Amino acid sequence: MTSINLSTRKPLFRVVSQFPVDLHHDEIVVAVGGLGIFAGTPLSSGERERAASMSSEEARLRFTAARRLLRSVASRWCPISASELEILPDEHGKPRLATTDPIHFSITHSSGCVAVAFSRSEVGLDLECVREVDAPALARRFFSAEEAIACESSADHELFFRLWTCREAAIKGDGRGLSNLLGVTRVASWNRGIGDPMEILIEEESWHTIPWKVDTETHAAVAFRKKPSLISWCDLR
Repeated sequence: MTSINLSTRKPLFRVVSQFPVDLHHDEIVVAVGGLGIFAGTPLSSGERERAASMSSEEARLRFTAARRLLRSVASRWCPISASELEILPDEHGKPRLATTDPIHFSITHSSGCVAVAFSRSEVGLDLECVREVDAPALARRFFSAEEAIACESSADHELFFRLWTCREAAIKGDGRGLSNLLGVTRVASWNRGIGDPMEILIEEESWHTIPWKVDTETHAAVAFRKKPSLISWCDLR
């Protein structure tokens, strides 16, 4: 597990050997795994039926891996087993853990891995693989004018992915869906470096995000309203 200490401007990474015994109110834990993660963790009948209804094998693998990862990690902080955790949709369809001591989570996937962010406060997470895209055209379509100009003029060809992951992480934290919120979301302030915080406005509601690189090909961003003291990244691949 690697931790990002937000007391410094740039992330400070340190290695720890295990998940925290409790999920404290001022921290975020992010776990990432491959599609075979926690293969022995049983899913609910509803999850099995949903997976079976998916036409894409890749979608089935991602869904089941994410749910196994969610159940296996969240059960460390709940008084019930992984198989007994109840996951229910809210009024917007966003899945929630039905626990007396609330644990918020956000699921994302990219290529052959899935990741889940856990927090006692609202949280969002996004992963994006660097790939060939028409970044200027996408920025003009989905970003604010200022962001689009920055993407077109910047020598940093990965700025687009940092802006996109931060934007999508905040939208996932909000929970009302990408199609509903993409047009009313903008990056209010940002710095140009990896690990520098960004402020995202969804309509007029403020989210804060931290972007970083998982590896040379993958961008990540975590979004929150309440600033955590620590973000821990656990790579289980």
